Amino acid sequence: MPSRKRPHSATTNSNTVAPIRAIKKPRRAHRYRIERDRTLTSSQQTLRGFVDVNAALTGRLSKKNYFRVPSNPTVHSFSSGYHEAGLTTDSANHLTARLHGQKGISQFRSNAPEPLRNKKFYEANVSTVMHAGDGLRTDTAQTVLSVPRRDGGGGAGHSGSGVKQSGQKSAHDLLRESTVELLQNKNLTSGIAAVAFGAFAVASMAPGEVASKTPNIRKLKAQHVRDHWEQNREEVKARVEDQYQRLSTNEQQEVDTHMQSFFQKLPKDRRLANGRCTSPVRDTRRQHKNAVSGGGYVSKRNDILPGPRKKRSAIHSDQDAREATSYFTQPFRSNRS
Repeated sequence: MPSRKRPHSATTNSNTVAPIRAIKKPRRAHRYRIERDRTLTSSQQTLRGFVDVNAALTGRLSKKNYFRVPSNPTVHSFSSGYHEAGLTTDSANHLTARLHGQKGISQFRSNAPEPLRNKKFYEANVSTVMHAGDGLRTDTAQTVLSVPRRDGGGGAGHSGSGVKQSGQKSAHDLLRESTVELLQNKNLTSGIAAVAFGAFAVASMAPGEVASKTPNIRKLKAQHVRDHWEQNREEVKARVEDQYQRLSTNEQQEVDTHMQSFFQKLPKDRRLANGRCTSPVRDTRRQHKNAVSGGGYVSKRNDILPGPRKKRSAIHSDQDAREATSYFTQPFRSNRS
């Protein structure tokens, strides 16, 4: 856009009228619409998600790994698969194969892996978790996961990222544990599930200063995101927080409980911001010769998180939750060709 010329200065002559400087209106945030989300294929836009959730819920799909979505080409001349940033593929598979008990209590089977094995949960939560989990997908080509404190911390590349994957299983286990906690929440709503899942996703995506220390990070498949790594994380945080503010006080408290549990399992230098469900604002600039952009928290106290570049309406249903999580993770996906 061409720059505006600065108006000439007014003279002191009383007959001269000082020019009126145009007031620049604040930039309005665009509204997110899933049918216009270019990080999705046309079929995904039409489906308004990634898989047929209702078919997945009843186990009618024939593919063994039905919850995993095939890799698709991007506009950047490479293809990328999808990391399920909350409800992992195996969690969804074992959730479909659940045992139905009495009084609305279901259970993972004994052949499910830890931390799912034999865990009991509320059947009423299954649809909500499956819908919210479907939209929560990042490109494997740009996913570096946060490894839990108990397993040494640091970052772990995802399969298909080009980055060393040591620690990937433990990072996925953290997501599996968090999914179980959502399923066991007797007060779960579609809003709680979507916002908590979104907060899990951004927290589990390694900050730039952590990702930069991951072995082979310079071989990251999605090279184009390196300058925008932390900026993308901040945008996701802003989107999640915007939806968090639309929840009721009780719903916010439930999300807070889930996020406190999640952050207790991350390294000690990771923390939640006061009054929010995500971490404080980070420095988005590239630090020294780091492979990807991003630095530490900009304040030791609470700070103001800028609003999201794109907004959407509040979450009122399971389908809303599904579209909200697609909206949350959009900055972690590349446009499809």
